[in-house]
Amino acid sequence: MRFFTREARRGVRRVSRSAHILNGSEIARKNLEALSKEIALIHKKGEALCLGAVQVGDSKDTLLYARALEMLLAKLSINFSYHTLAHSITEKELFRQIMKLNADPEISGVMVFSPLPPHINSVSILNALDLLKDVEGRRILHGMGDRVISPTAISVLTLLEETGVDIAGKEAVVVGHSDVVGKPIAILLMDKMATVTVCHAKTKNLKEHVEKADILVAAAGKPHLIKGDWVKPGAIVIDVGENFVNGKLVGDVEFDAAKEKASFISPVPGGVGPVTNIMLVKNLVTLWKLKETCNGNS
Repeated sequence: MRFFTREARRGVRRVSRSAHILNGSEIARKNLEALSKEIALIHKKGEALCLGAVQVGDSKDTLLYARALEMLLAKLSINFSYHTLAHSITEKELFRQIMKLNADPEISGVMVFSPLPPHINSVSILNALDLLKDVEGRRILHGMGDRVISPTAISVLTLLEETGVDIAGKEAVVVGHSDVVGKPIAILLMDKMATVTVCHAKTKNLKEHVEKADILVAAAGKPHLIKGDWVKPGAIVIDVGENFVNGKLVGDVEFDAAKEKASFISPVPGGVGPVTNIMLVKNLVTLWKLKETCNGNS
């Protein structure tokens, strides 16, 4: 009979349970190949795509994201109309800027970087977006045979589908209920027949909810909010959080501890982020197609 020390036994369990890492960069590359072909067909028709973006204030994080997005768009030969506006801009002035982008026939889609200053009514500004230019899906397209949904939410679903696990019937817990991630991913999971619980700042006993999750989506924006030992053995963990702690980017989940219990887990950075930008461009293409349909060109 062979005997093992406690440490050796723990080592065997760690190897057997260690999660598959969902490589967002690789998943993004696979999606980019198909997307590039669609964009090439649009260019062959003599058409051009252009993303209009509005930033209010000078947030460094937003500037870095805008630069990364610009590089991706340039790679795909998509134009980028980027407008930076003063933090002190009035709501009326910002509304006018949105209306200009809505009316510009060269602009295929419009996005407004968040957050907006406290003196701006975000709901009013987002509702001002033309339905056929709302590239982030802040409004839902009704009765057009398709919907444009938050690219971050679509990225979460894409990573889940990469696991090959059937979502139907699973207990899914979404931590965070923002309009950009929490709410839309909850809807997408319900569409896939998961049983969904959405947790937020007022949720009591967060740990108890997390421990029941077959699928856990962390999108609260709080570093290491979800402790690794809360994760249900074999769960799929998708970490959307991006938080800087001591100059290092970390997620909402304690990654090192969680990966020893999960079956699949997305890292931060390198998980949801790379896929989100590709899905944003995919939404831009979808909006172009919807516009062509509305104009009777398809």
